[in-house]
Amino acid sequence: MSIKKSLAGLLALMMVMSISVPLHVFAASGAGTEPMEPVNEMMVELHDDFFNLDVITIASGESTELLLENVGQKQHTFTVEKLGIDVELQPGEQKTITIEPQEGGTYELICRFHENEGMVGEVIIK
Repeated sequence: MSIKKSLAGLLALMMVMSISVPLHVFAASGAGTEPMEPVNEMMVELHDDFFNLDVITIASGESTELLLENVGQKQHTFTVEKLGIDVELQPGEQKTITIEPQEGGTYELICRFHENEGMVGEVIIK
């Protein structure tokens, strides 16, 4: 076999491989996709004596997931009495809650154990 034919065969093989890989990836990435509903998610860290986010804004009538994580050394609560929310978290614990508030307004967020130390915030429903 001549070198010219070998190089032509190698070149043809390389072209086929370079084209087939992207087509395969494209086909695989588009396979089985379904429209997803948007999910509103927020992370709230409970530190010792403060919330990070201390102001949480949520759209009225929309479902929102709050991932609560106690990153402090003390037990804390995520309490919004007027929305019926009262979650206790041990140090290092995470909990996810889903809320879907219907009425707008500004609601007081507290840690029941550390409100006097300034562990307060707001939940604003728009």
